[in-house]
Amino acid sequence: MTMQNATQADAPATFEAFYEQHKTWAIRFAWLMVREAAAAEDISHDAFTRVFERFDTLTNPSAYLRSTLTNAVYERSRRTGREERRLRLVSAGESTQVEHASGGMMDAISRLPIRQRTAVVLRYWVDLPVDDIAEAMSARPGTVKSWLSRANAQLRKEIEP
Repeated sequence: MTMQNATQADAPATFEAFYEQHKTWAIRFAWLMVREAAAAEDISHDAFTRVFERFDTLTNPSAYLRSTLTNAVYERSRRTGREERRLRLVSAGESTQVEHASGGMMDAISRLPIRQRTAVVLRYWVDLPVDDIAEAMSARPGTVKSWLSRANAQLRKEIEP
């Protein structure tokens, strides 16, 4: 079952069953966003903690998990960006530009801005429609379409010879 097809009727009655049903998906989703196994596990476990706190009151735990994962990835991205800026200041004068390995779709996706990357993963890996992506990302559907369009254009430039 994909996360898109999970409905309240399919929702497990207990948090434990919900966790078992969605844990692999959540870790994979987080990994696609951050490309680090340990960070993906931390992000997904934090998201499940938030779901657990509200599980009995949620009408759609799967949608809440998607939103929570997305927000956790954003927070990690912001925190990582702040840490990188601090490191550049500390190592003043040293080159801090990181060269990206060329080639490969995953490498190209990982270089997209975080919102475009999130939209791409939700659209093409999770297979969510634009309206659901907009809800998960707290954005308007038109904005999501714009992010997807820009991401696709950038990926075409990098992947096509």
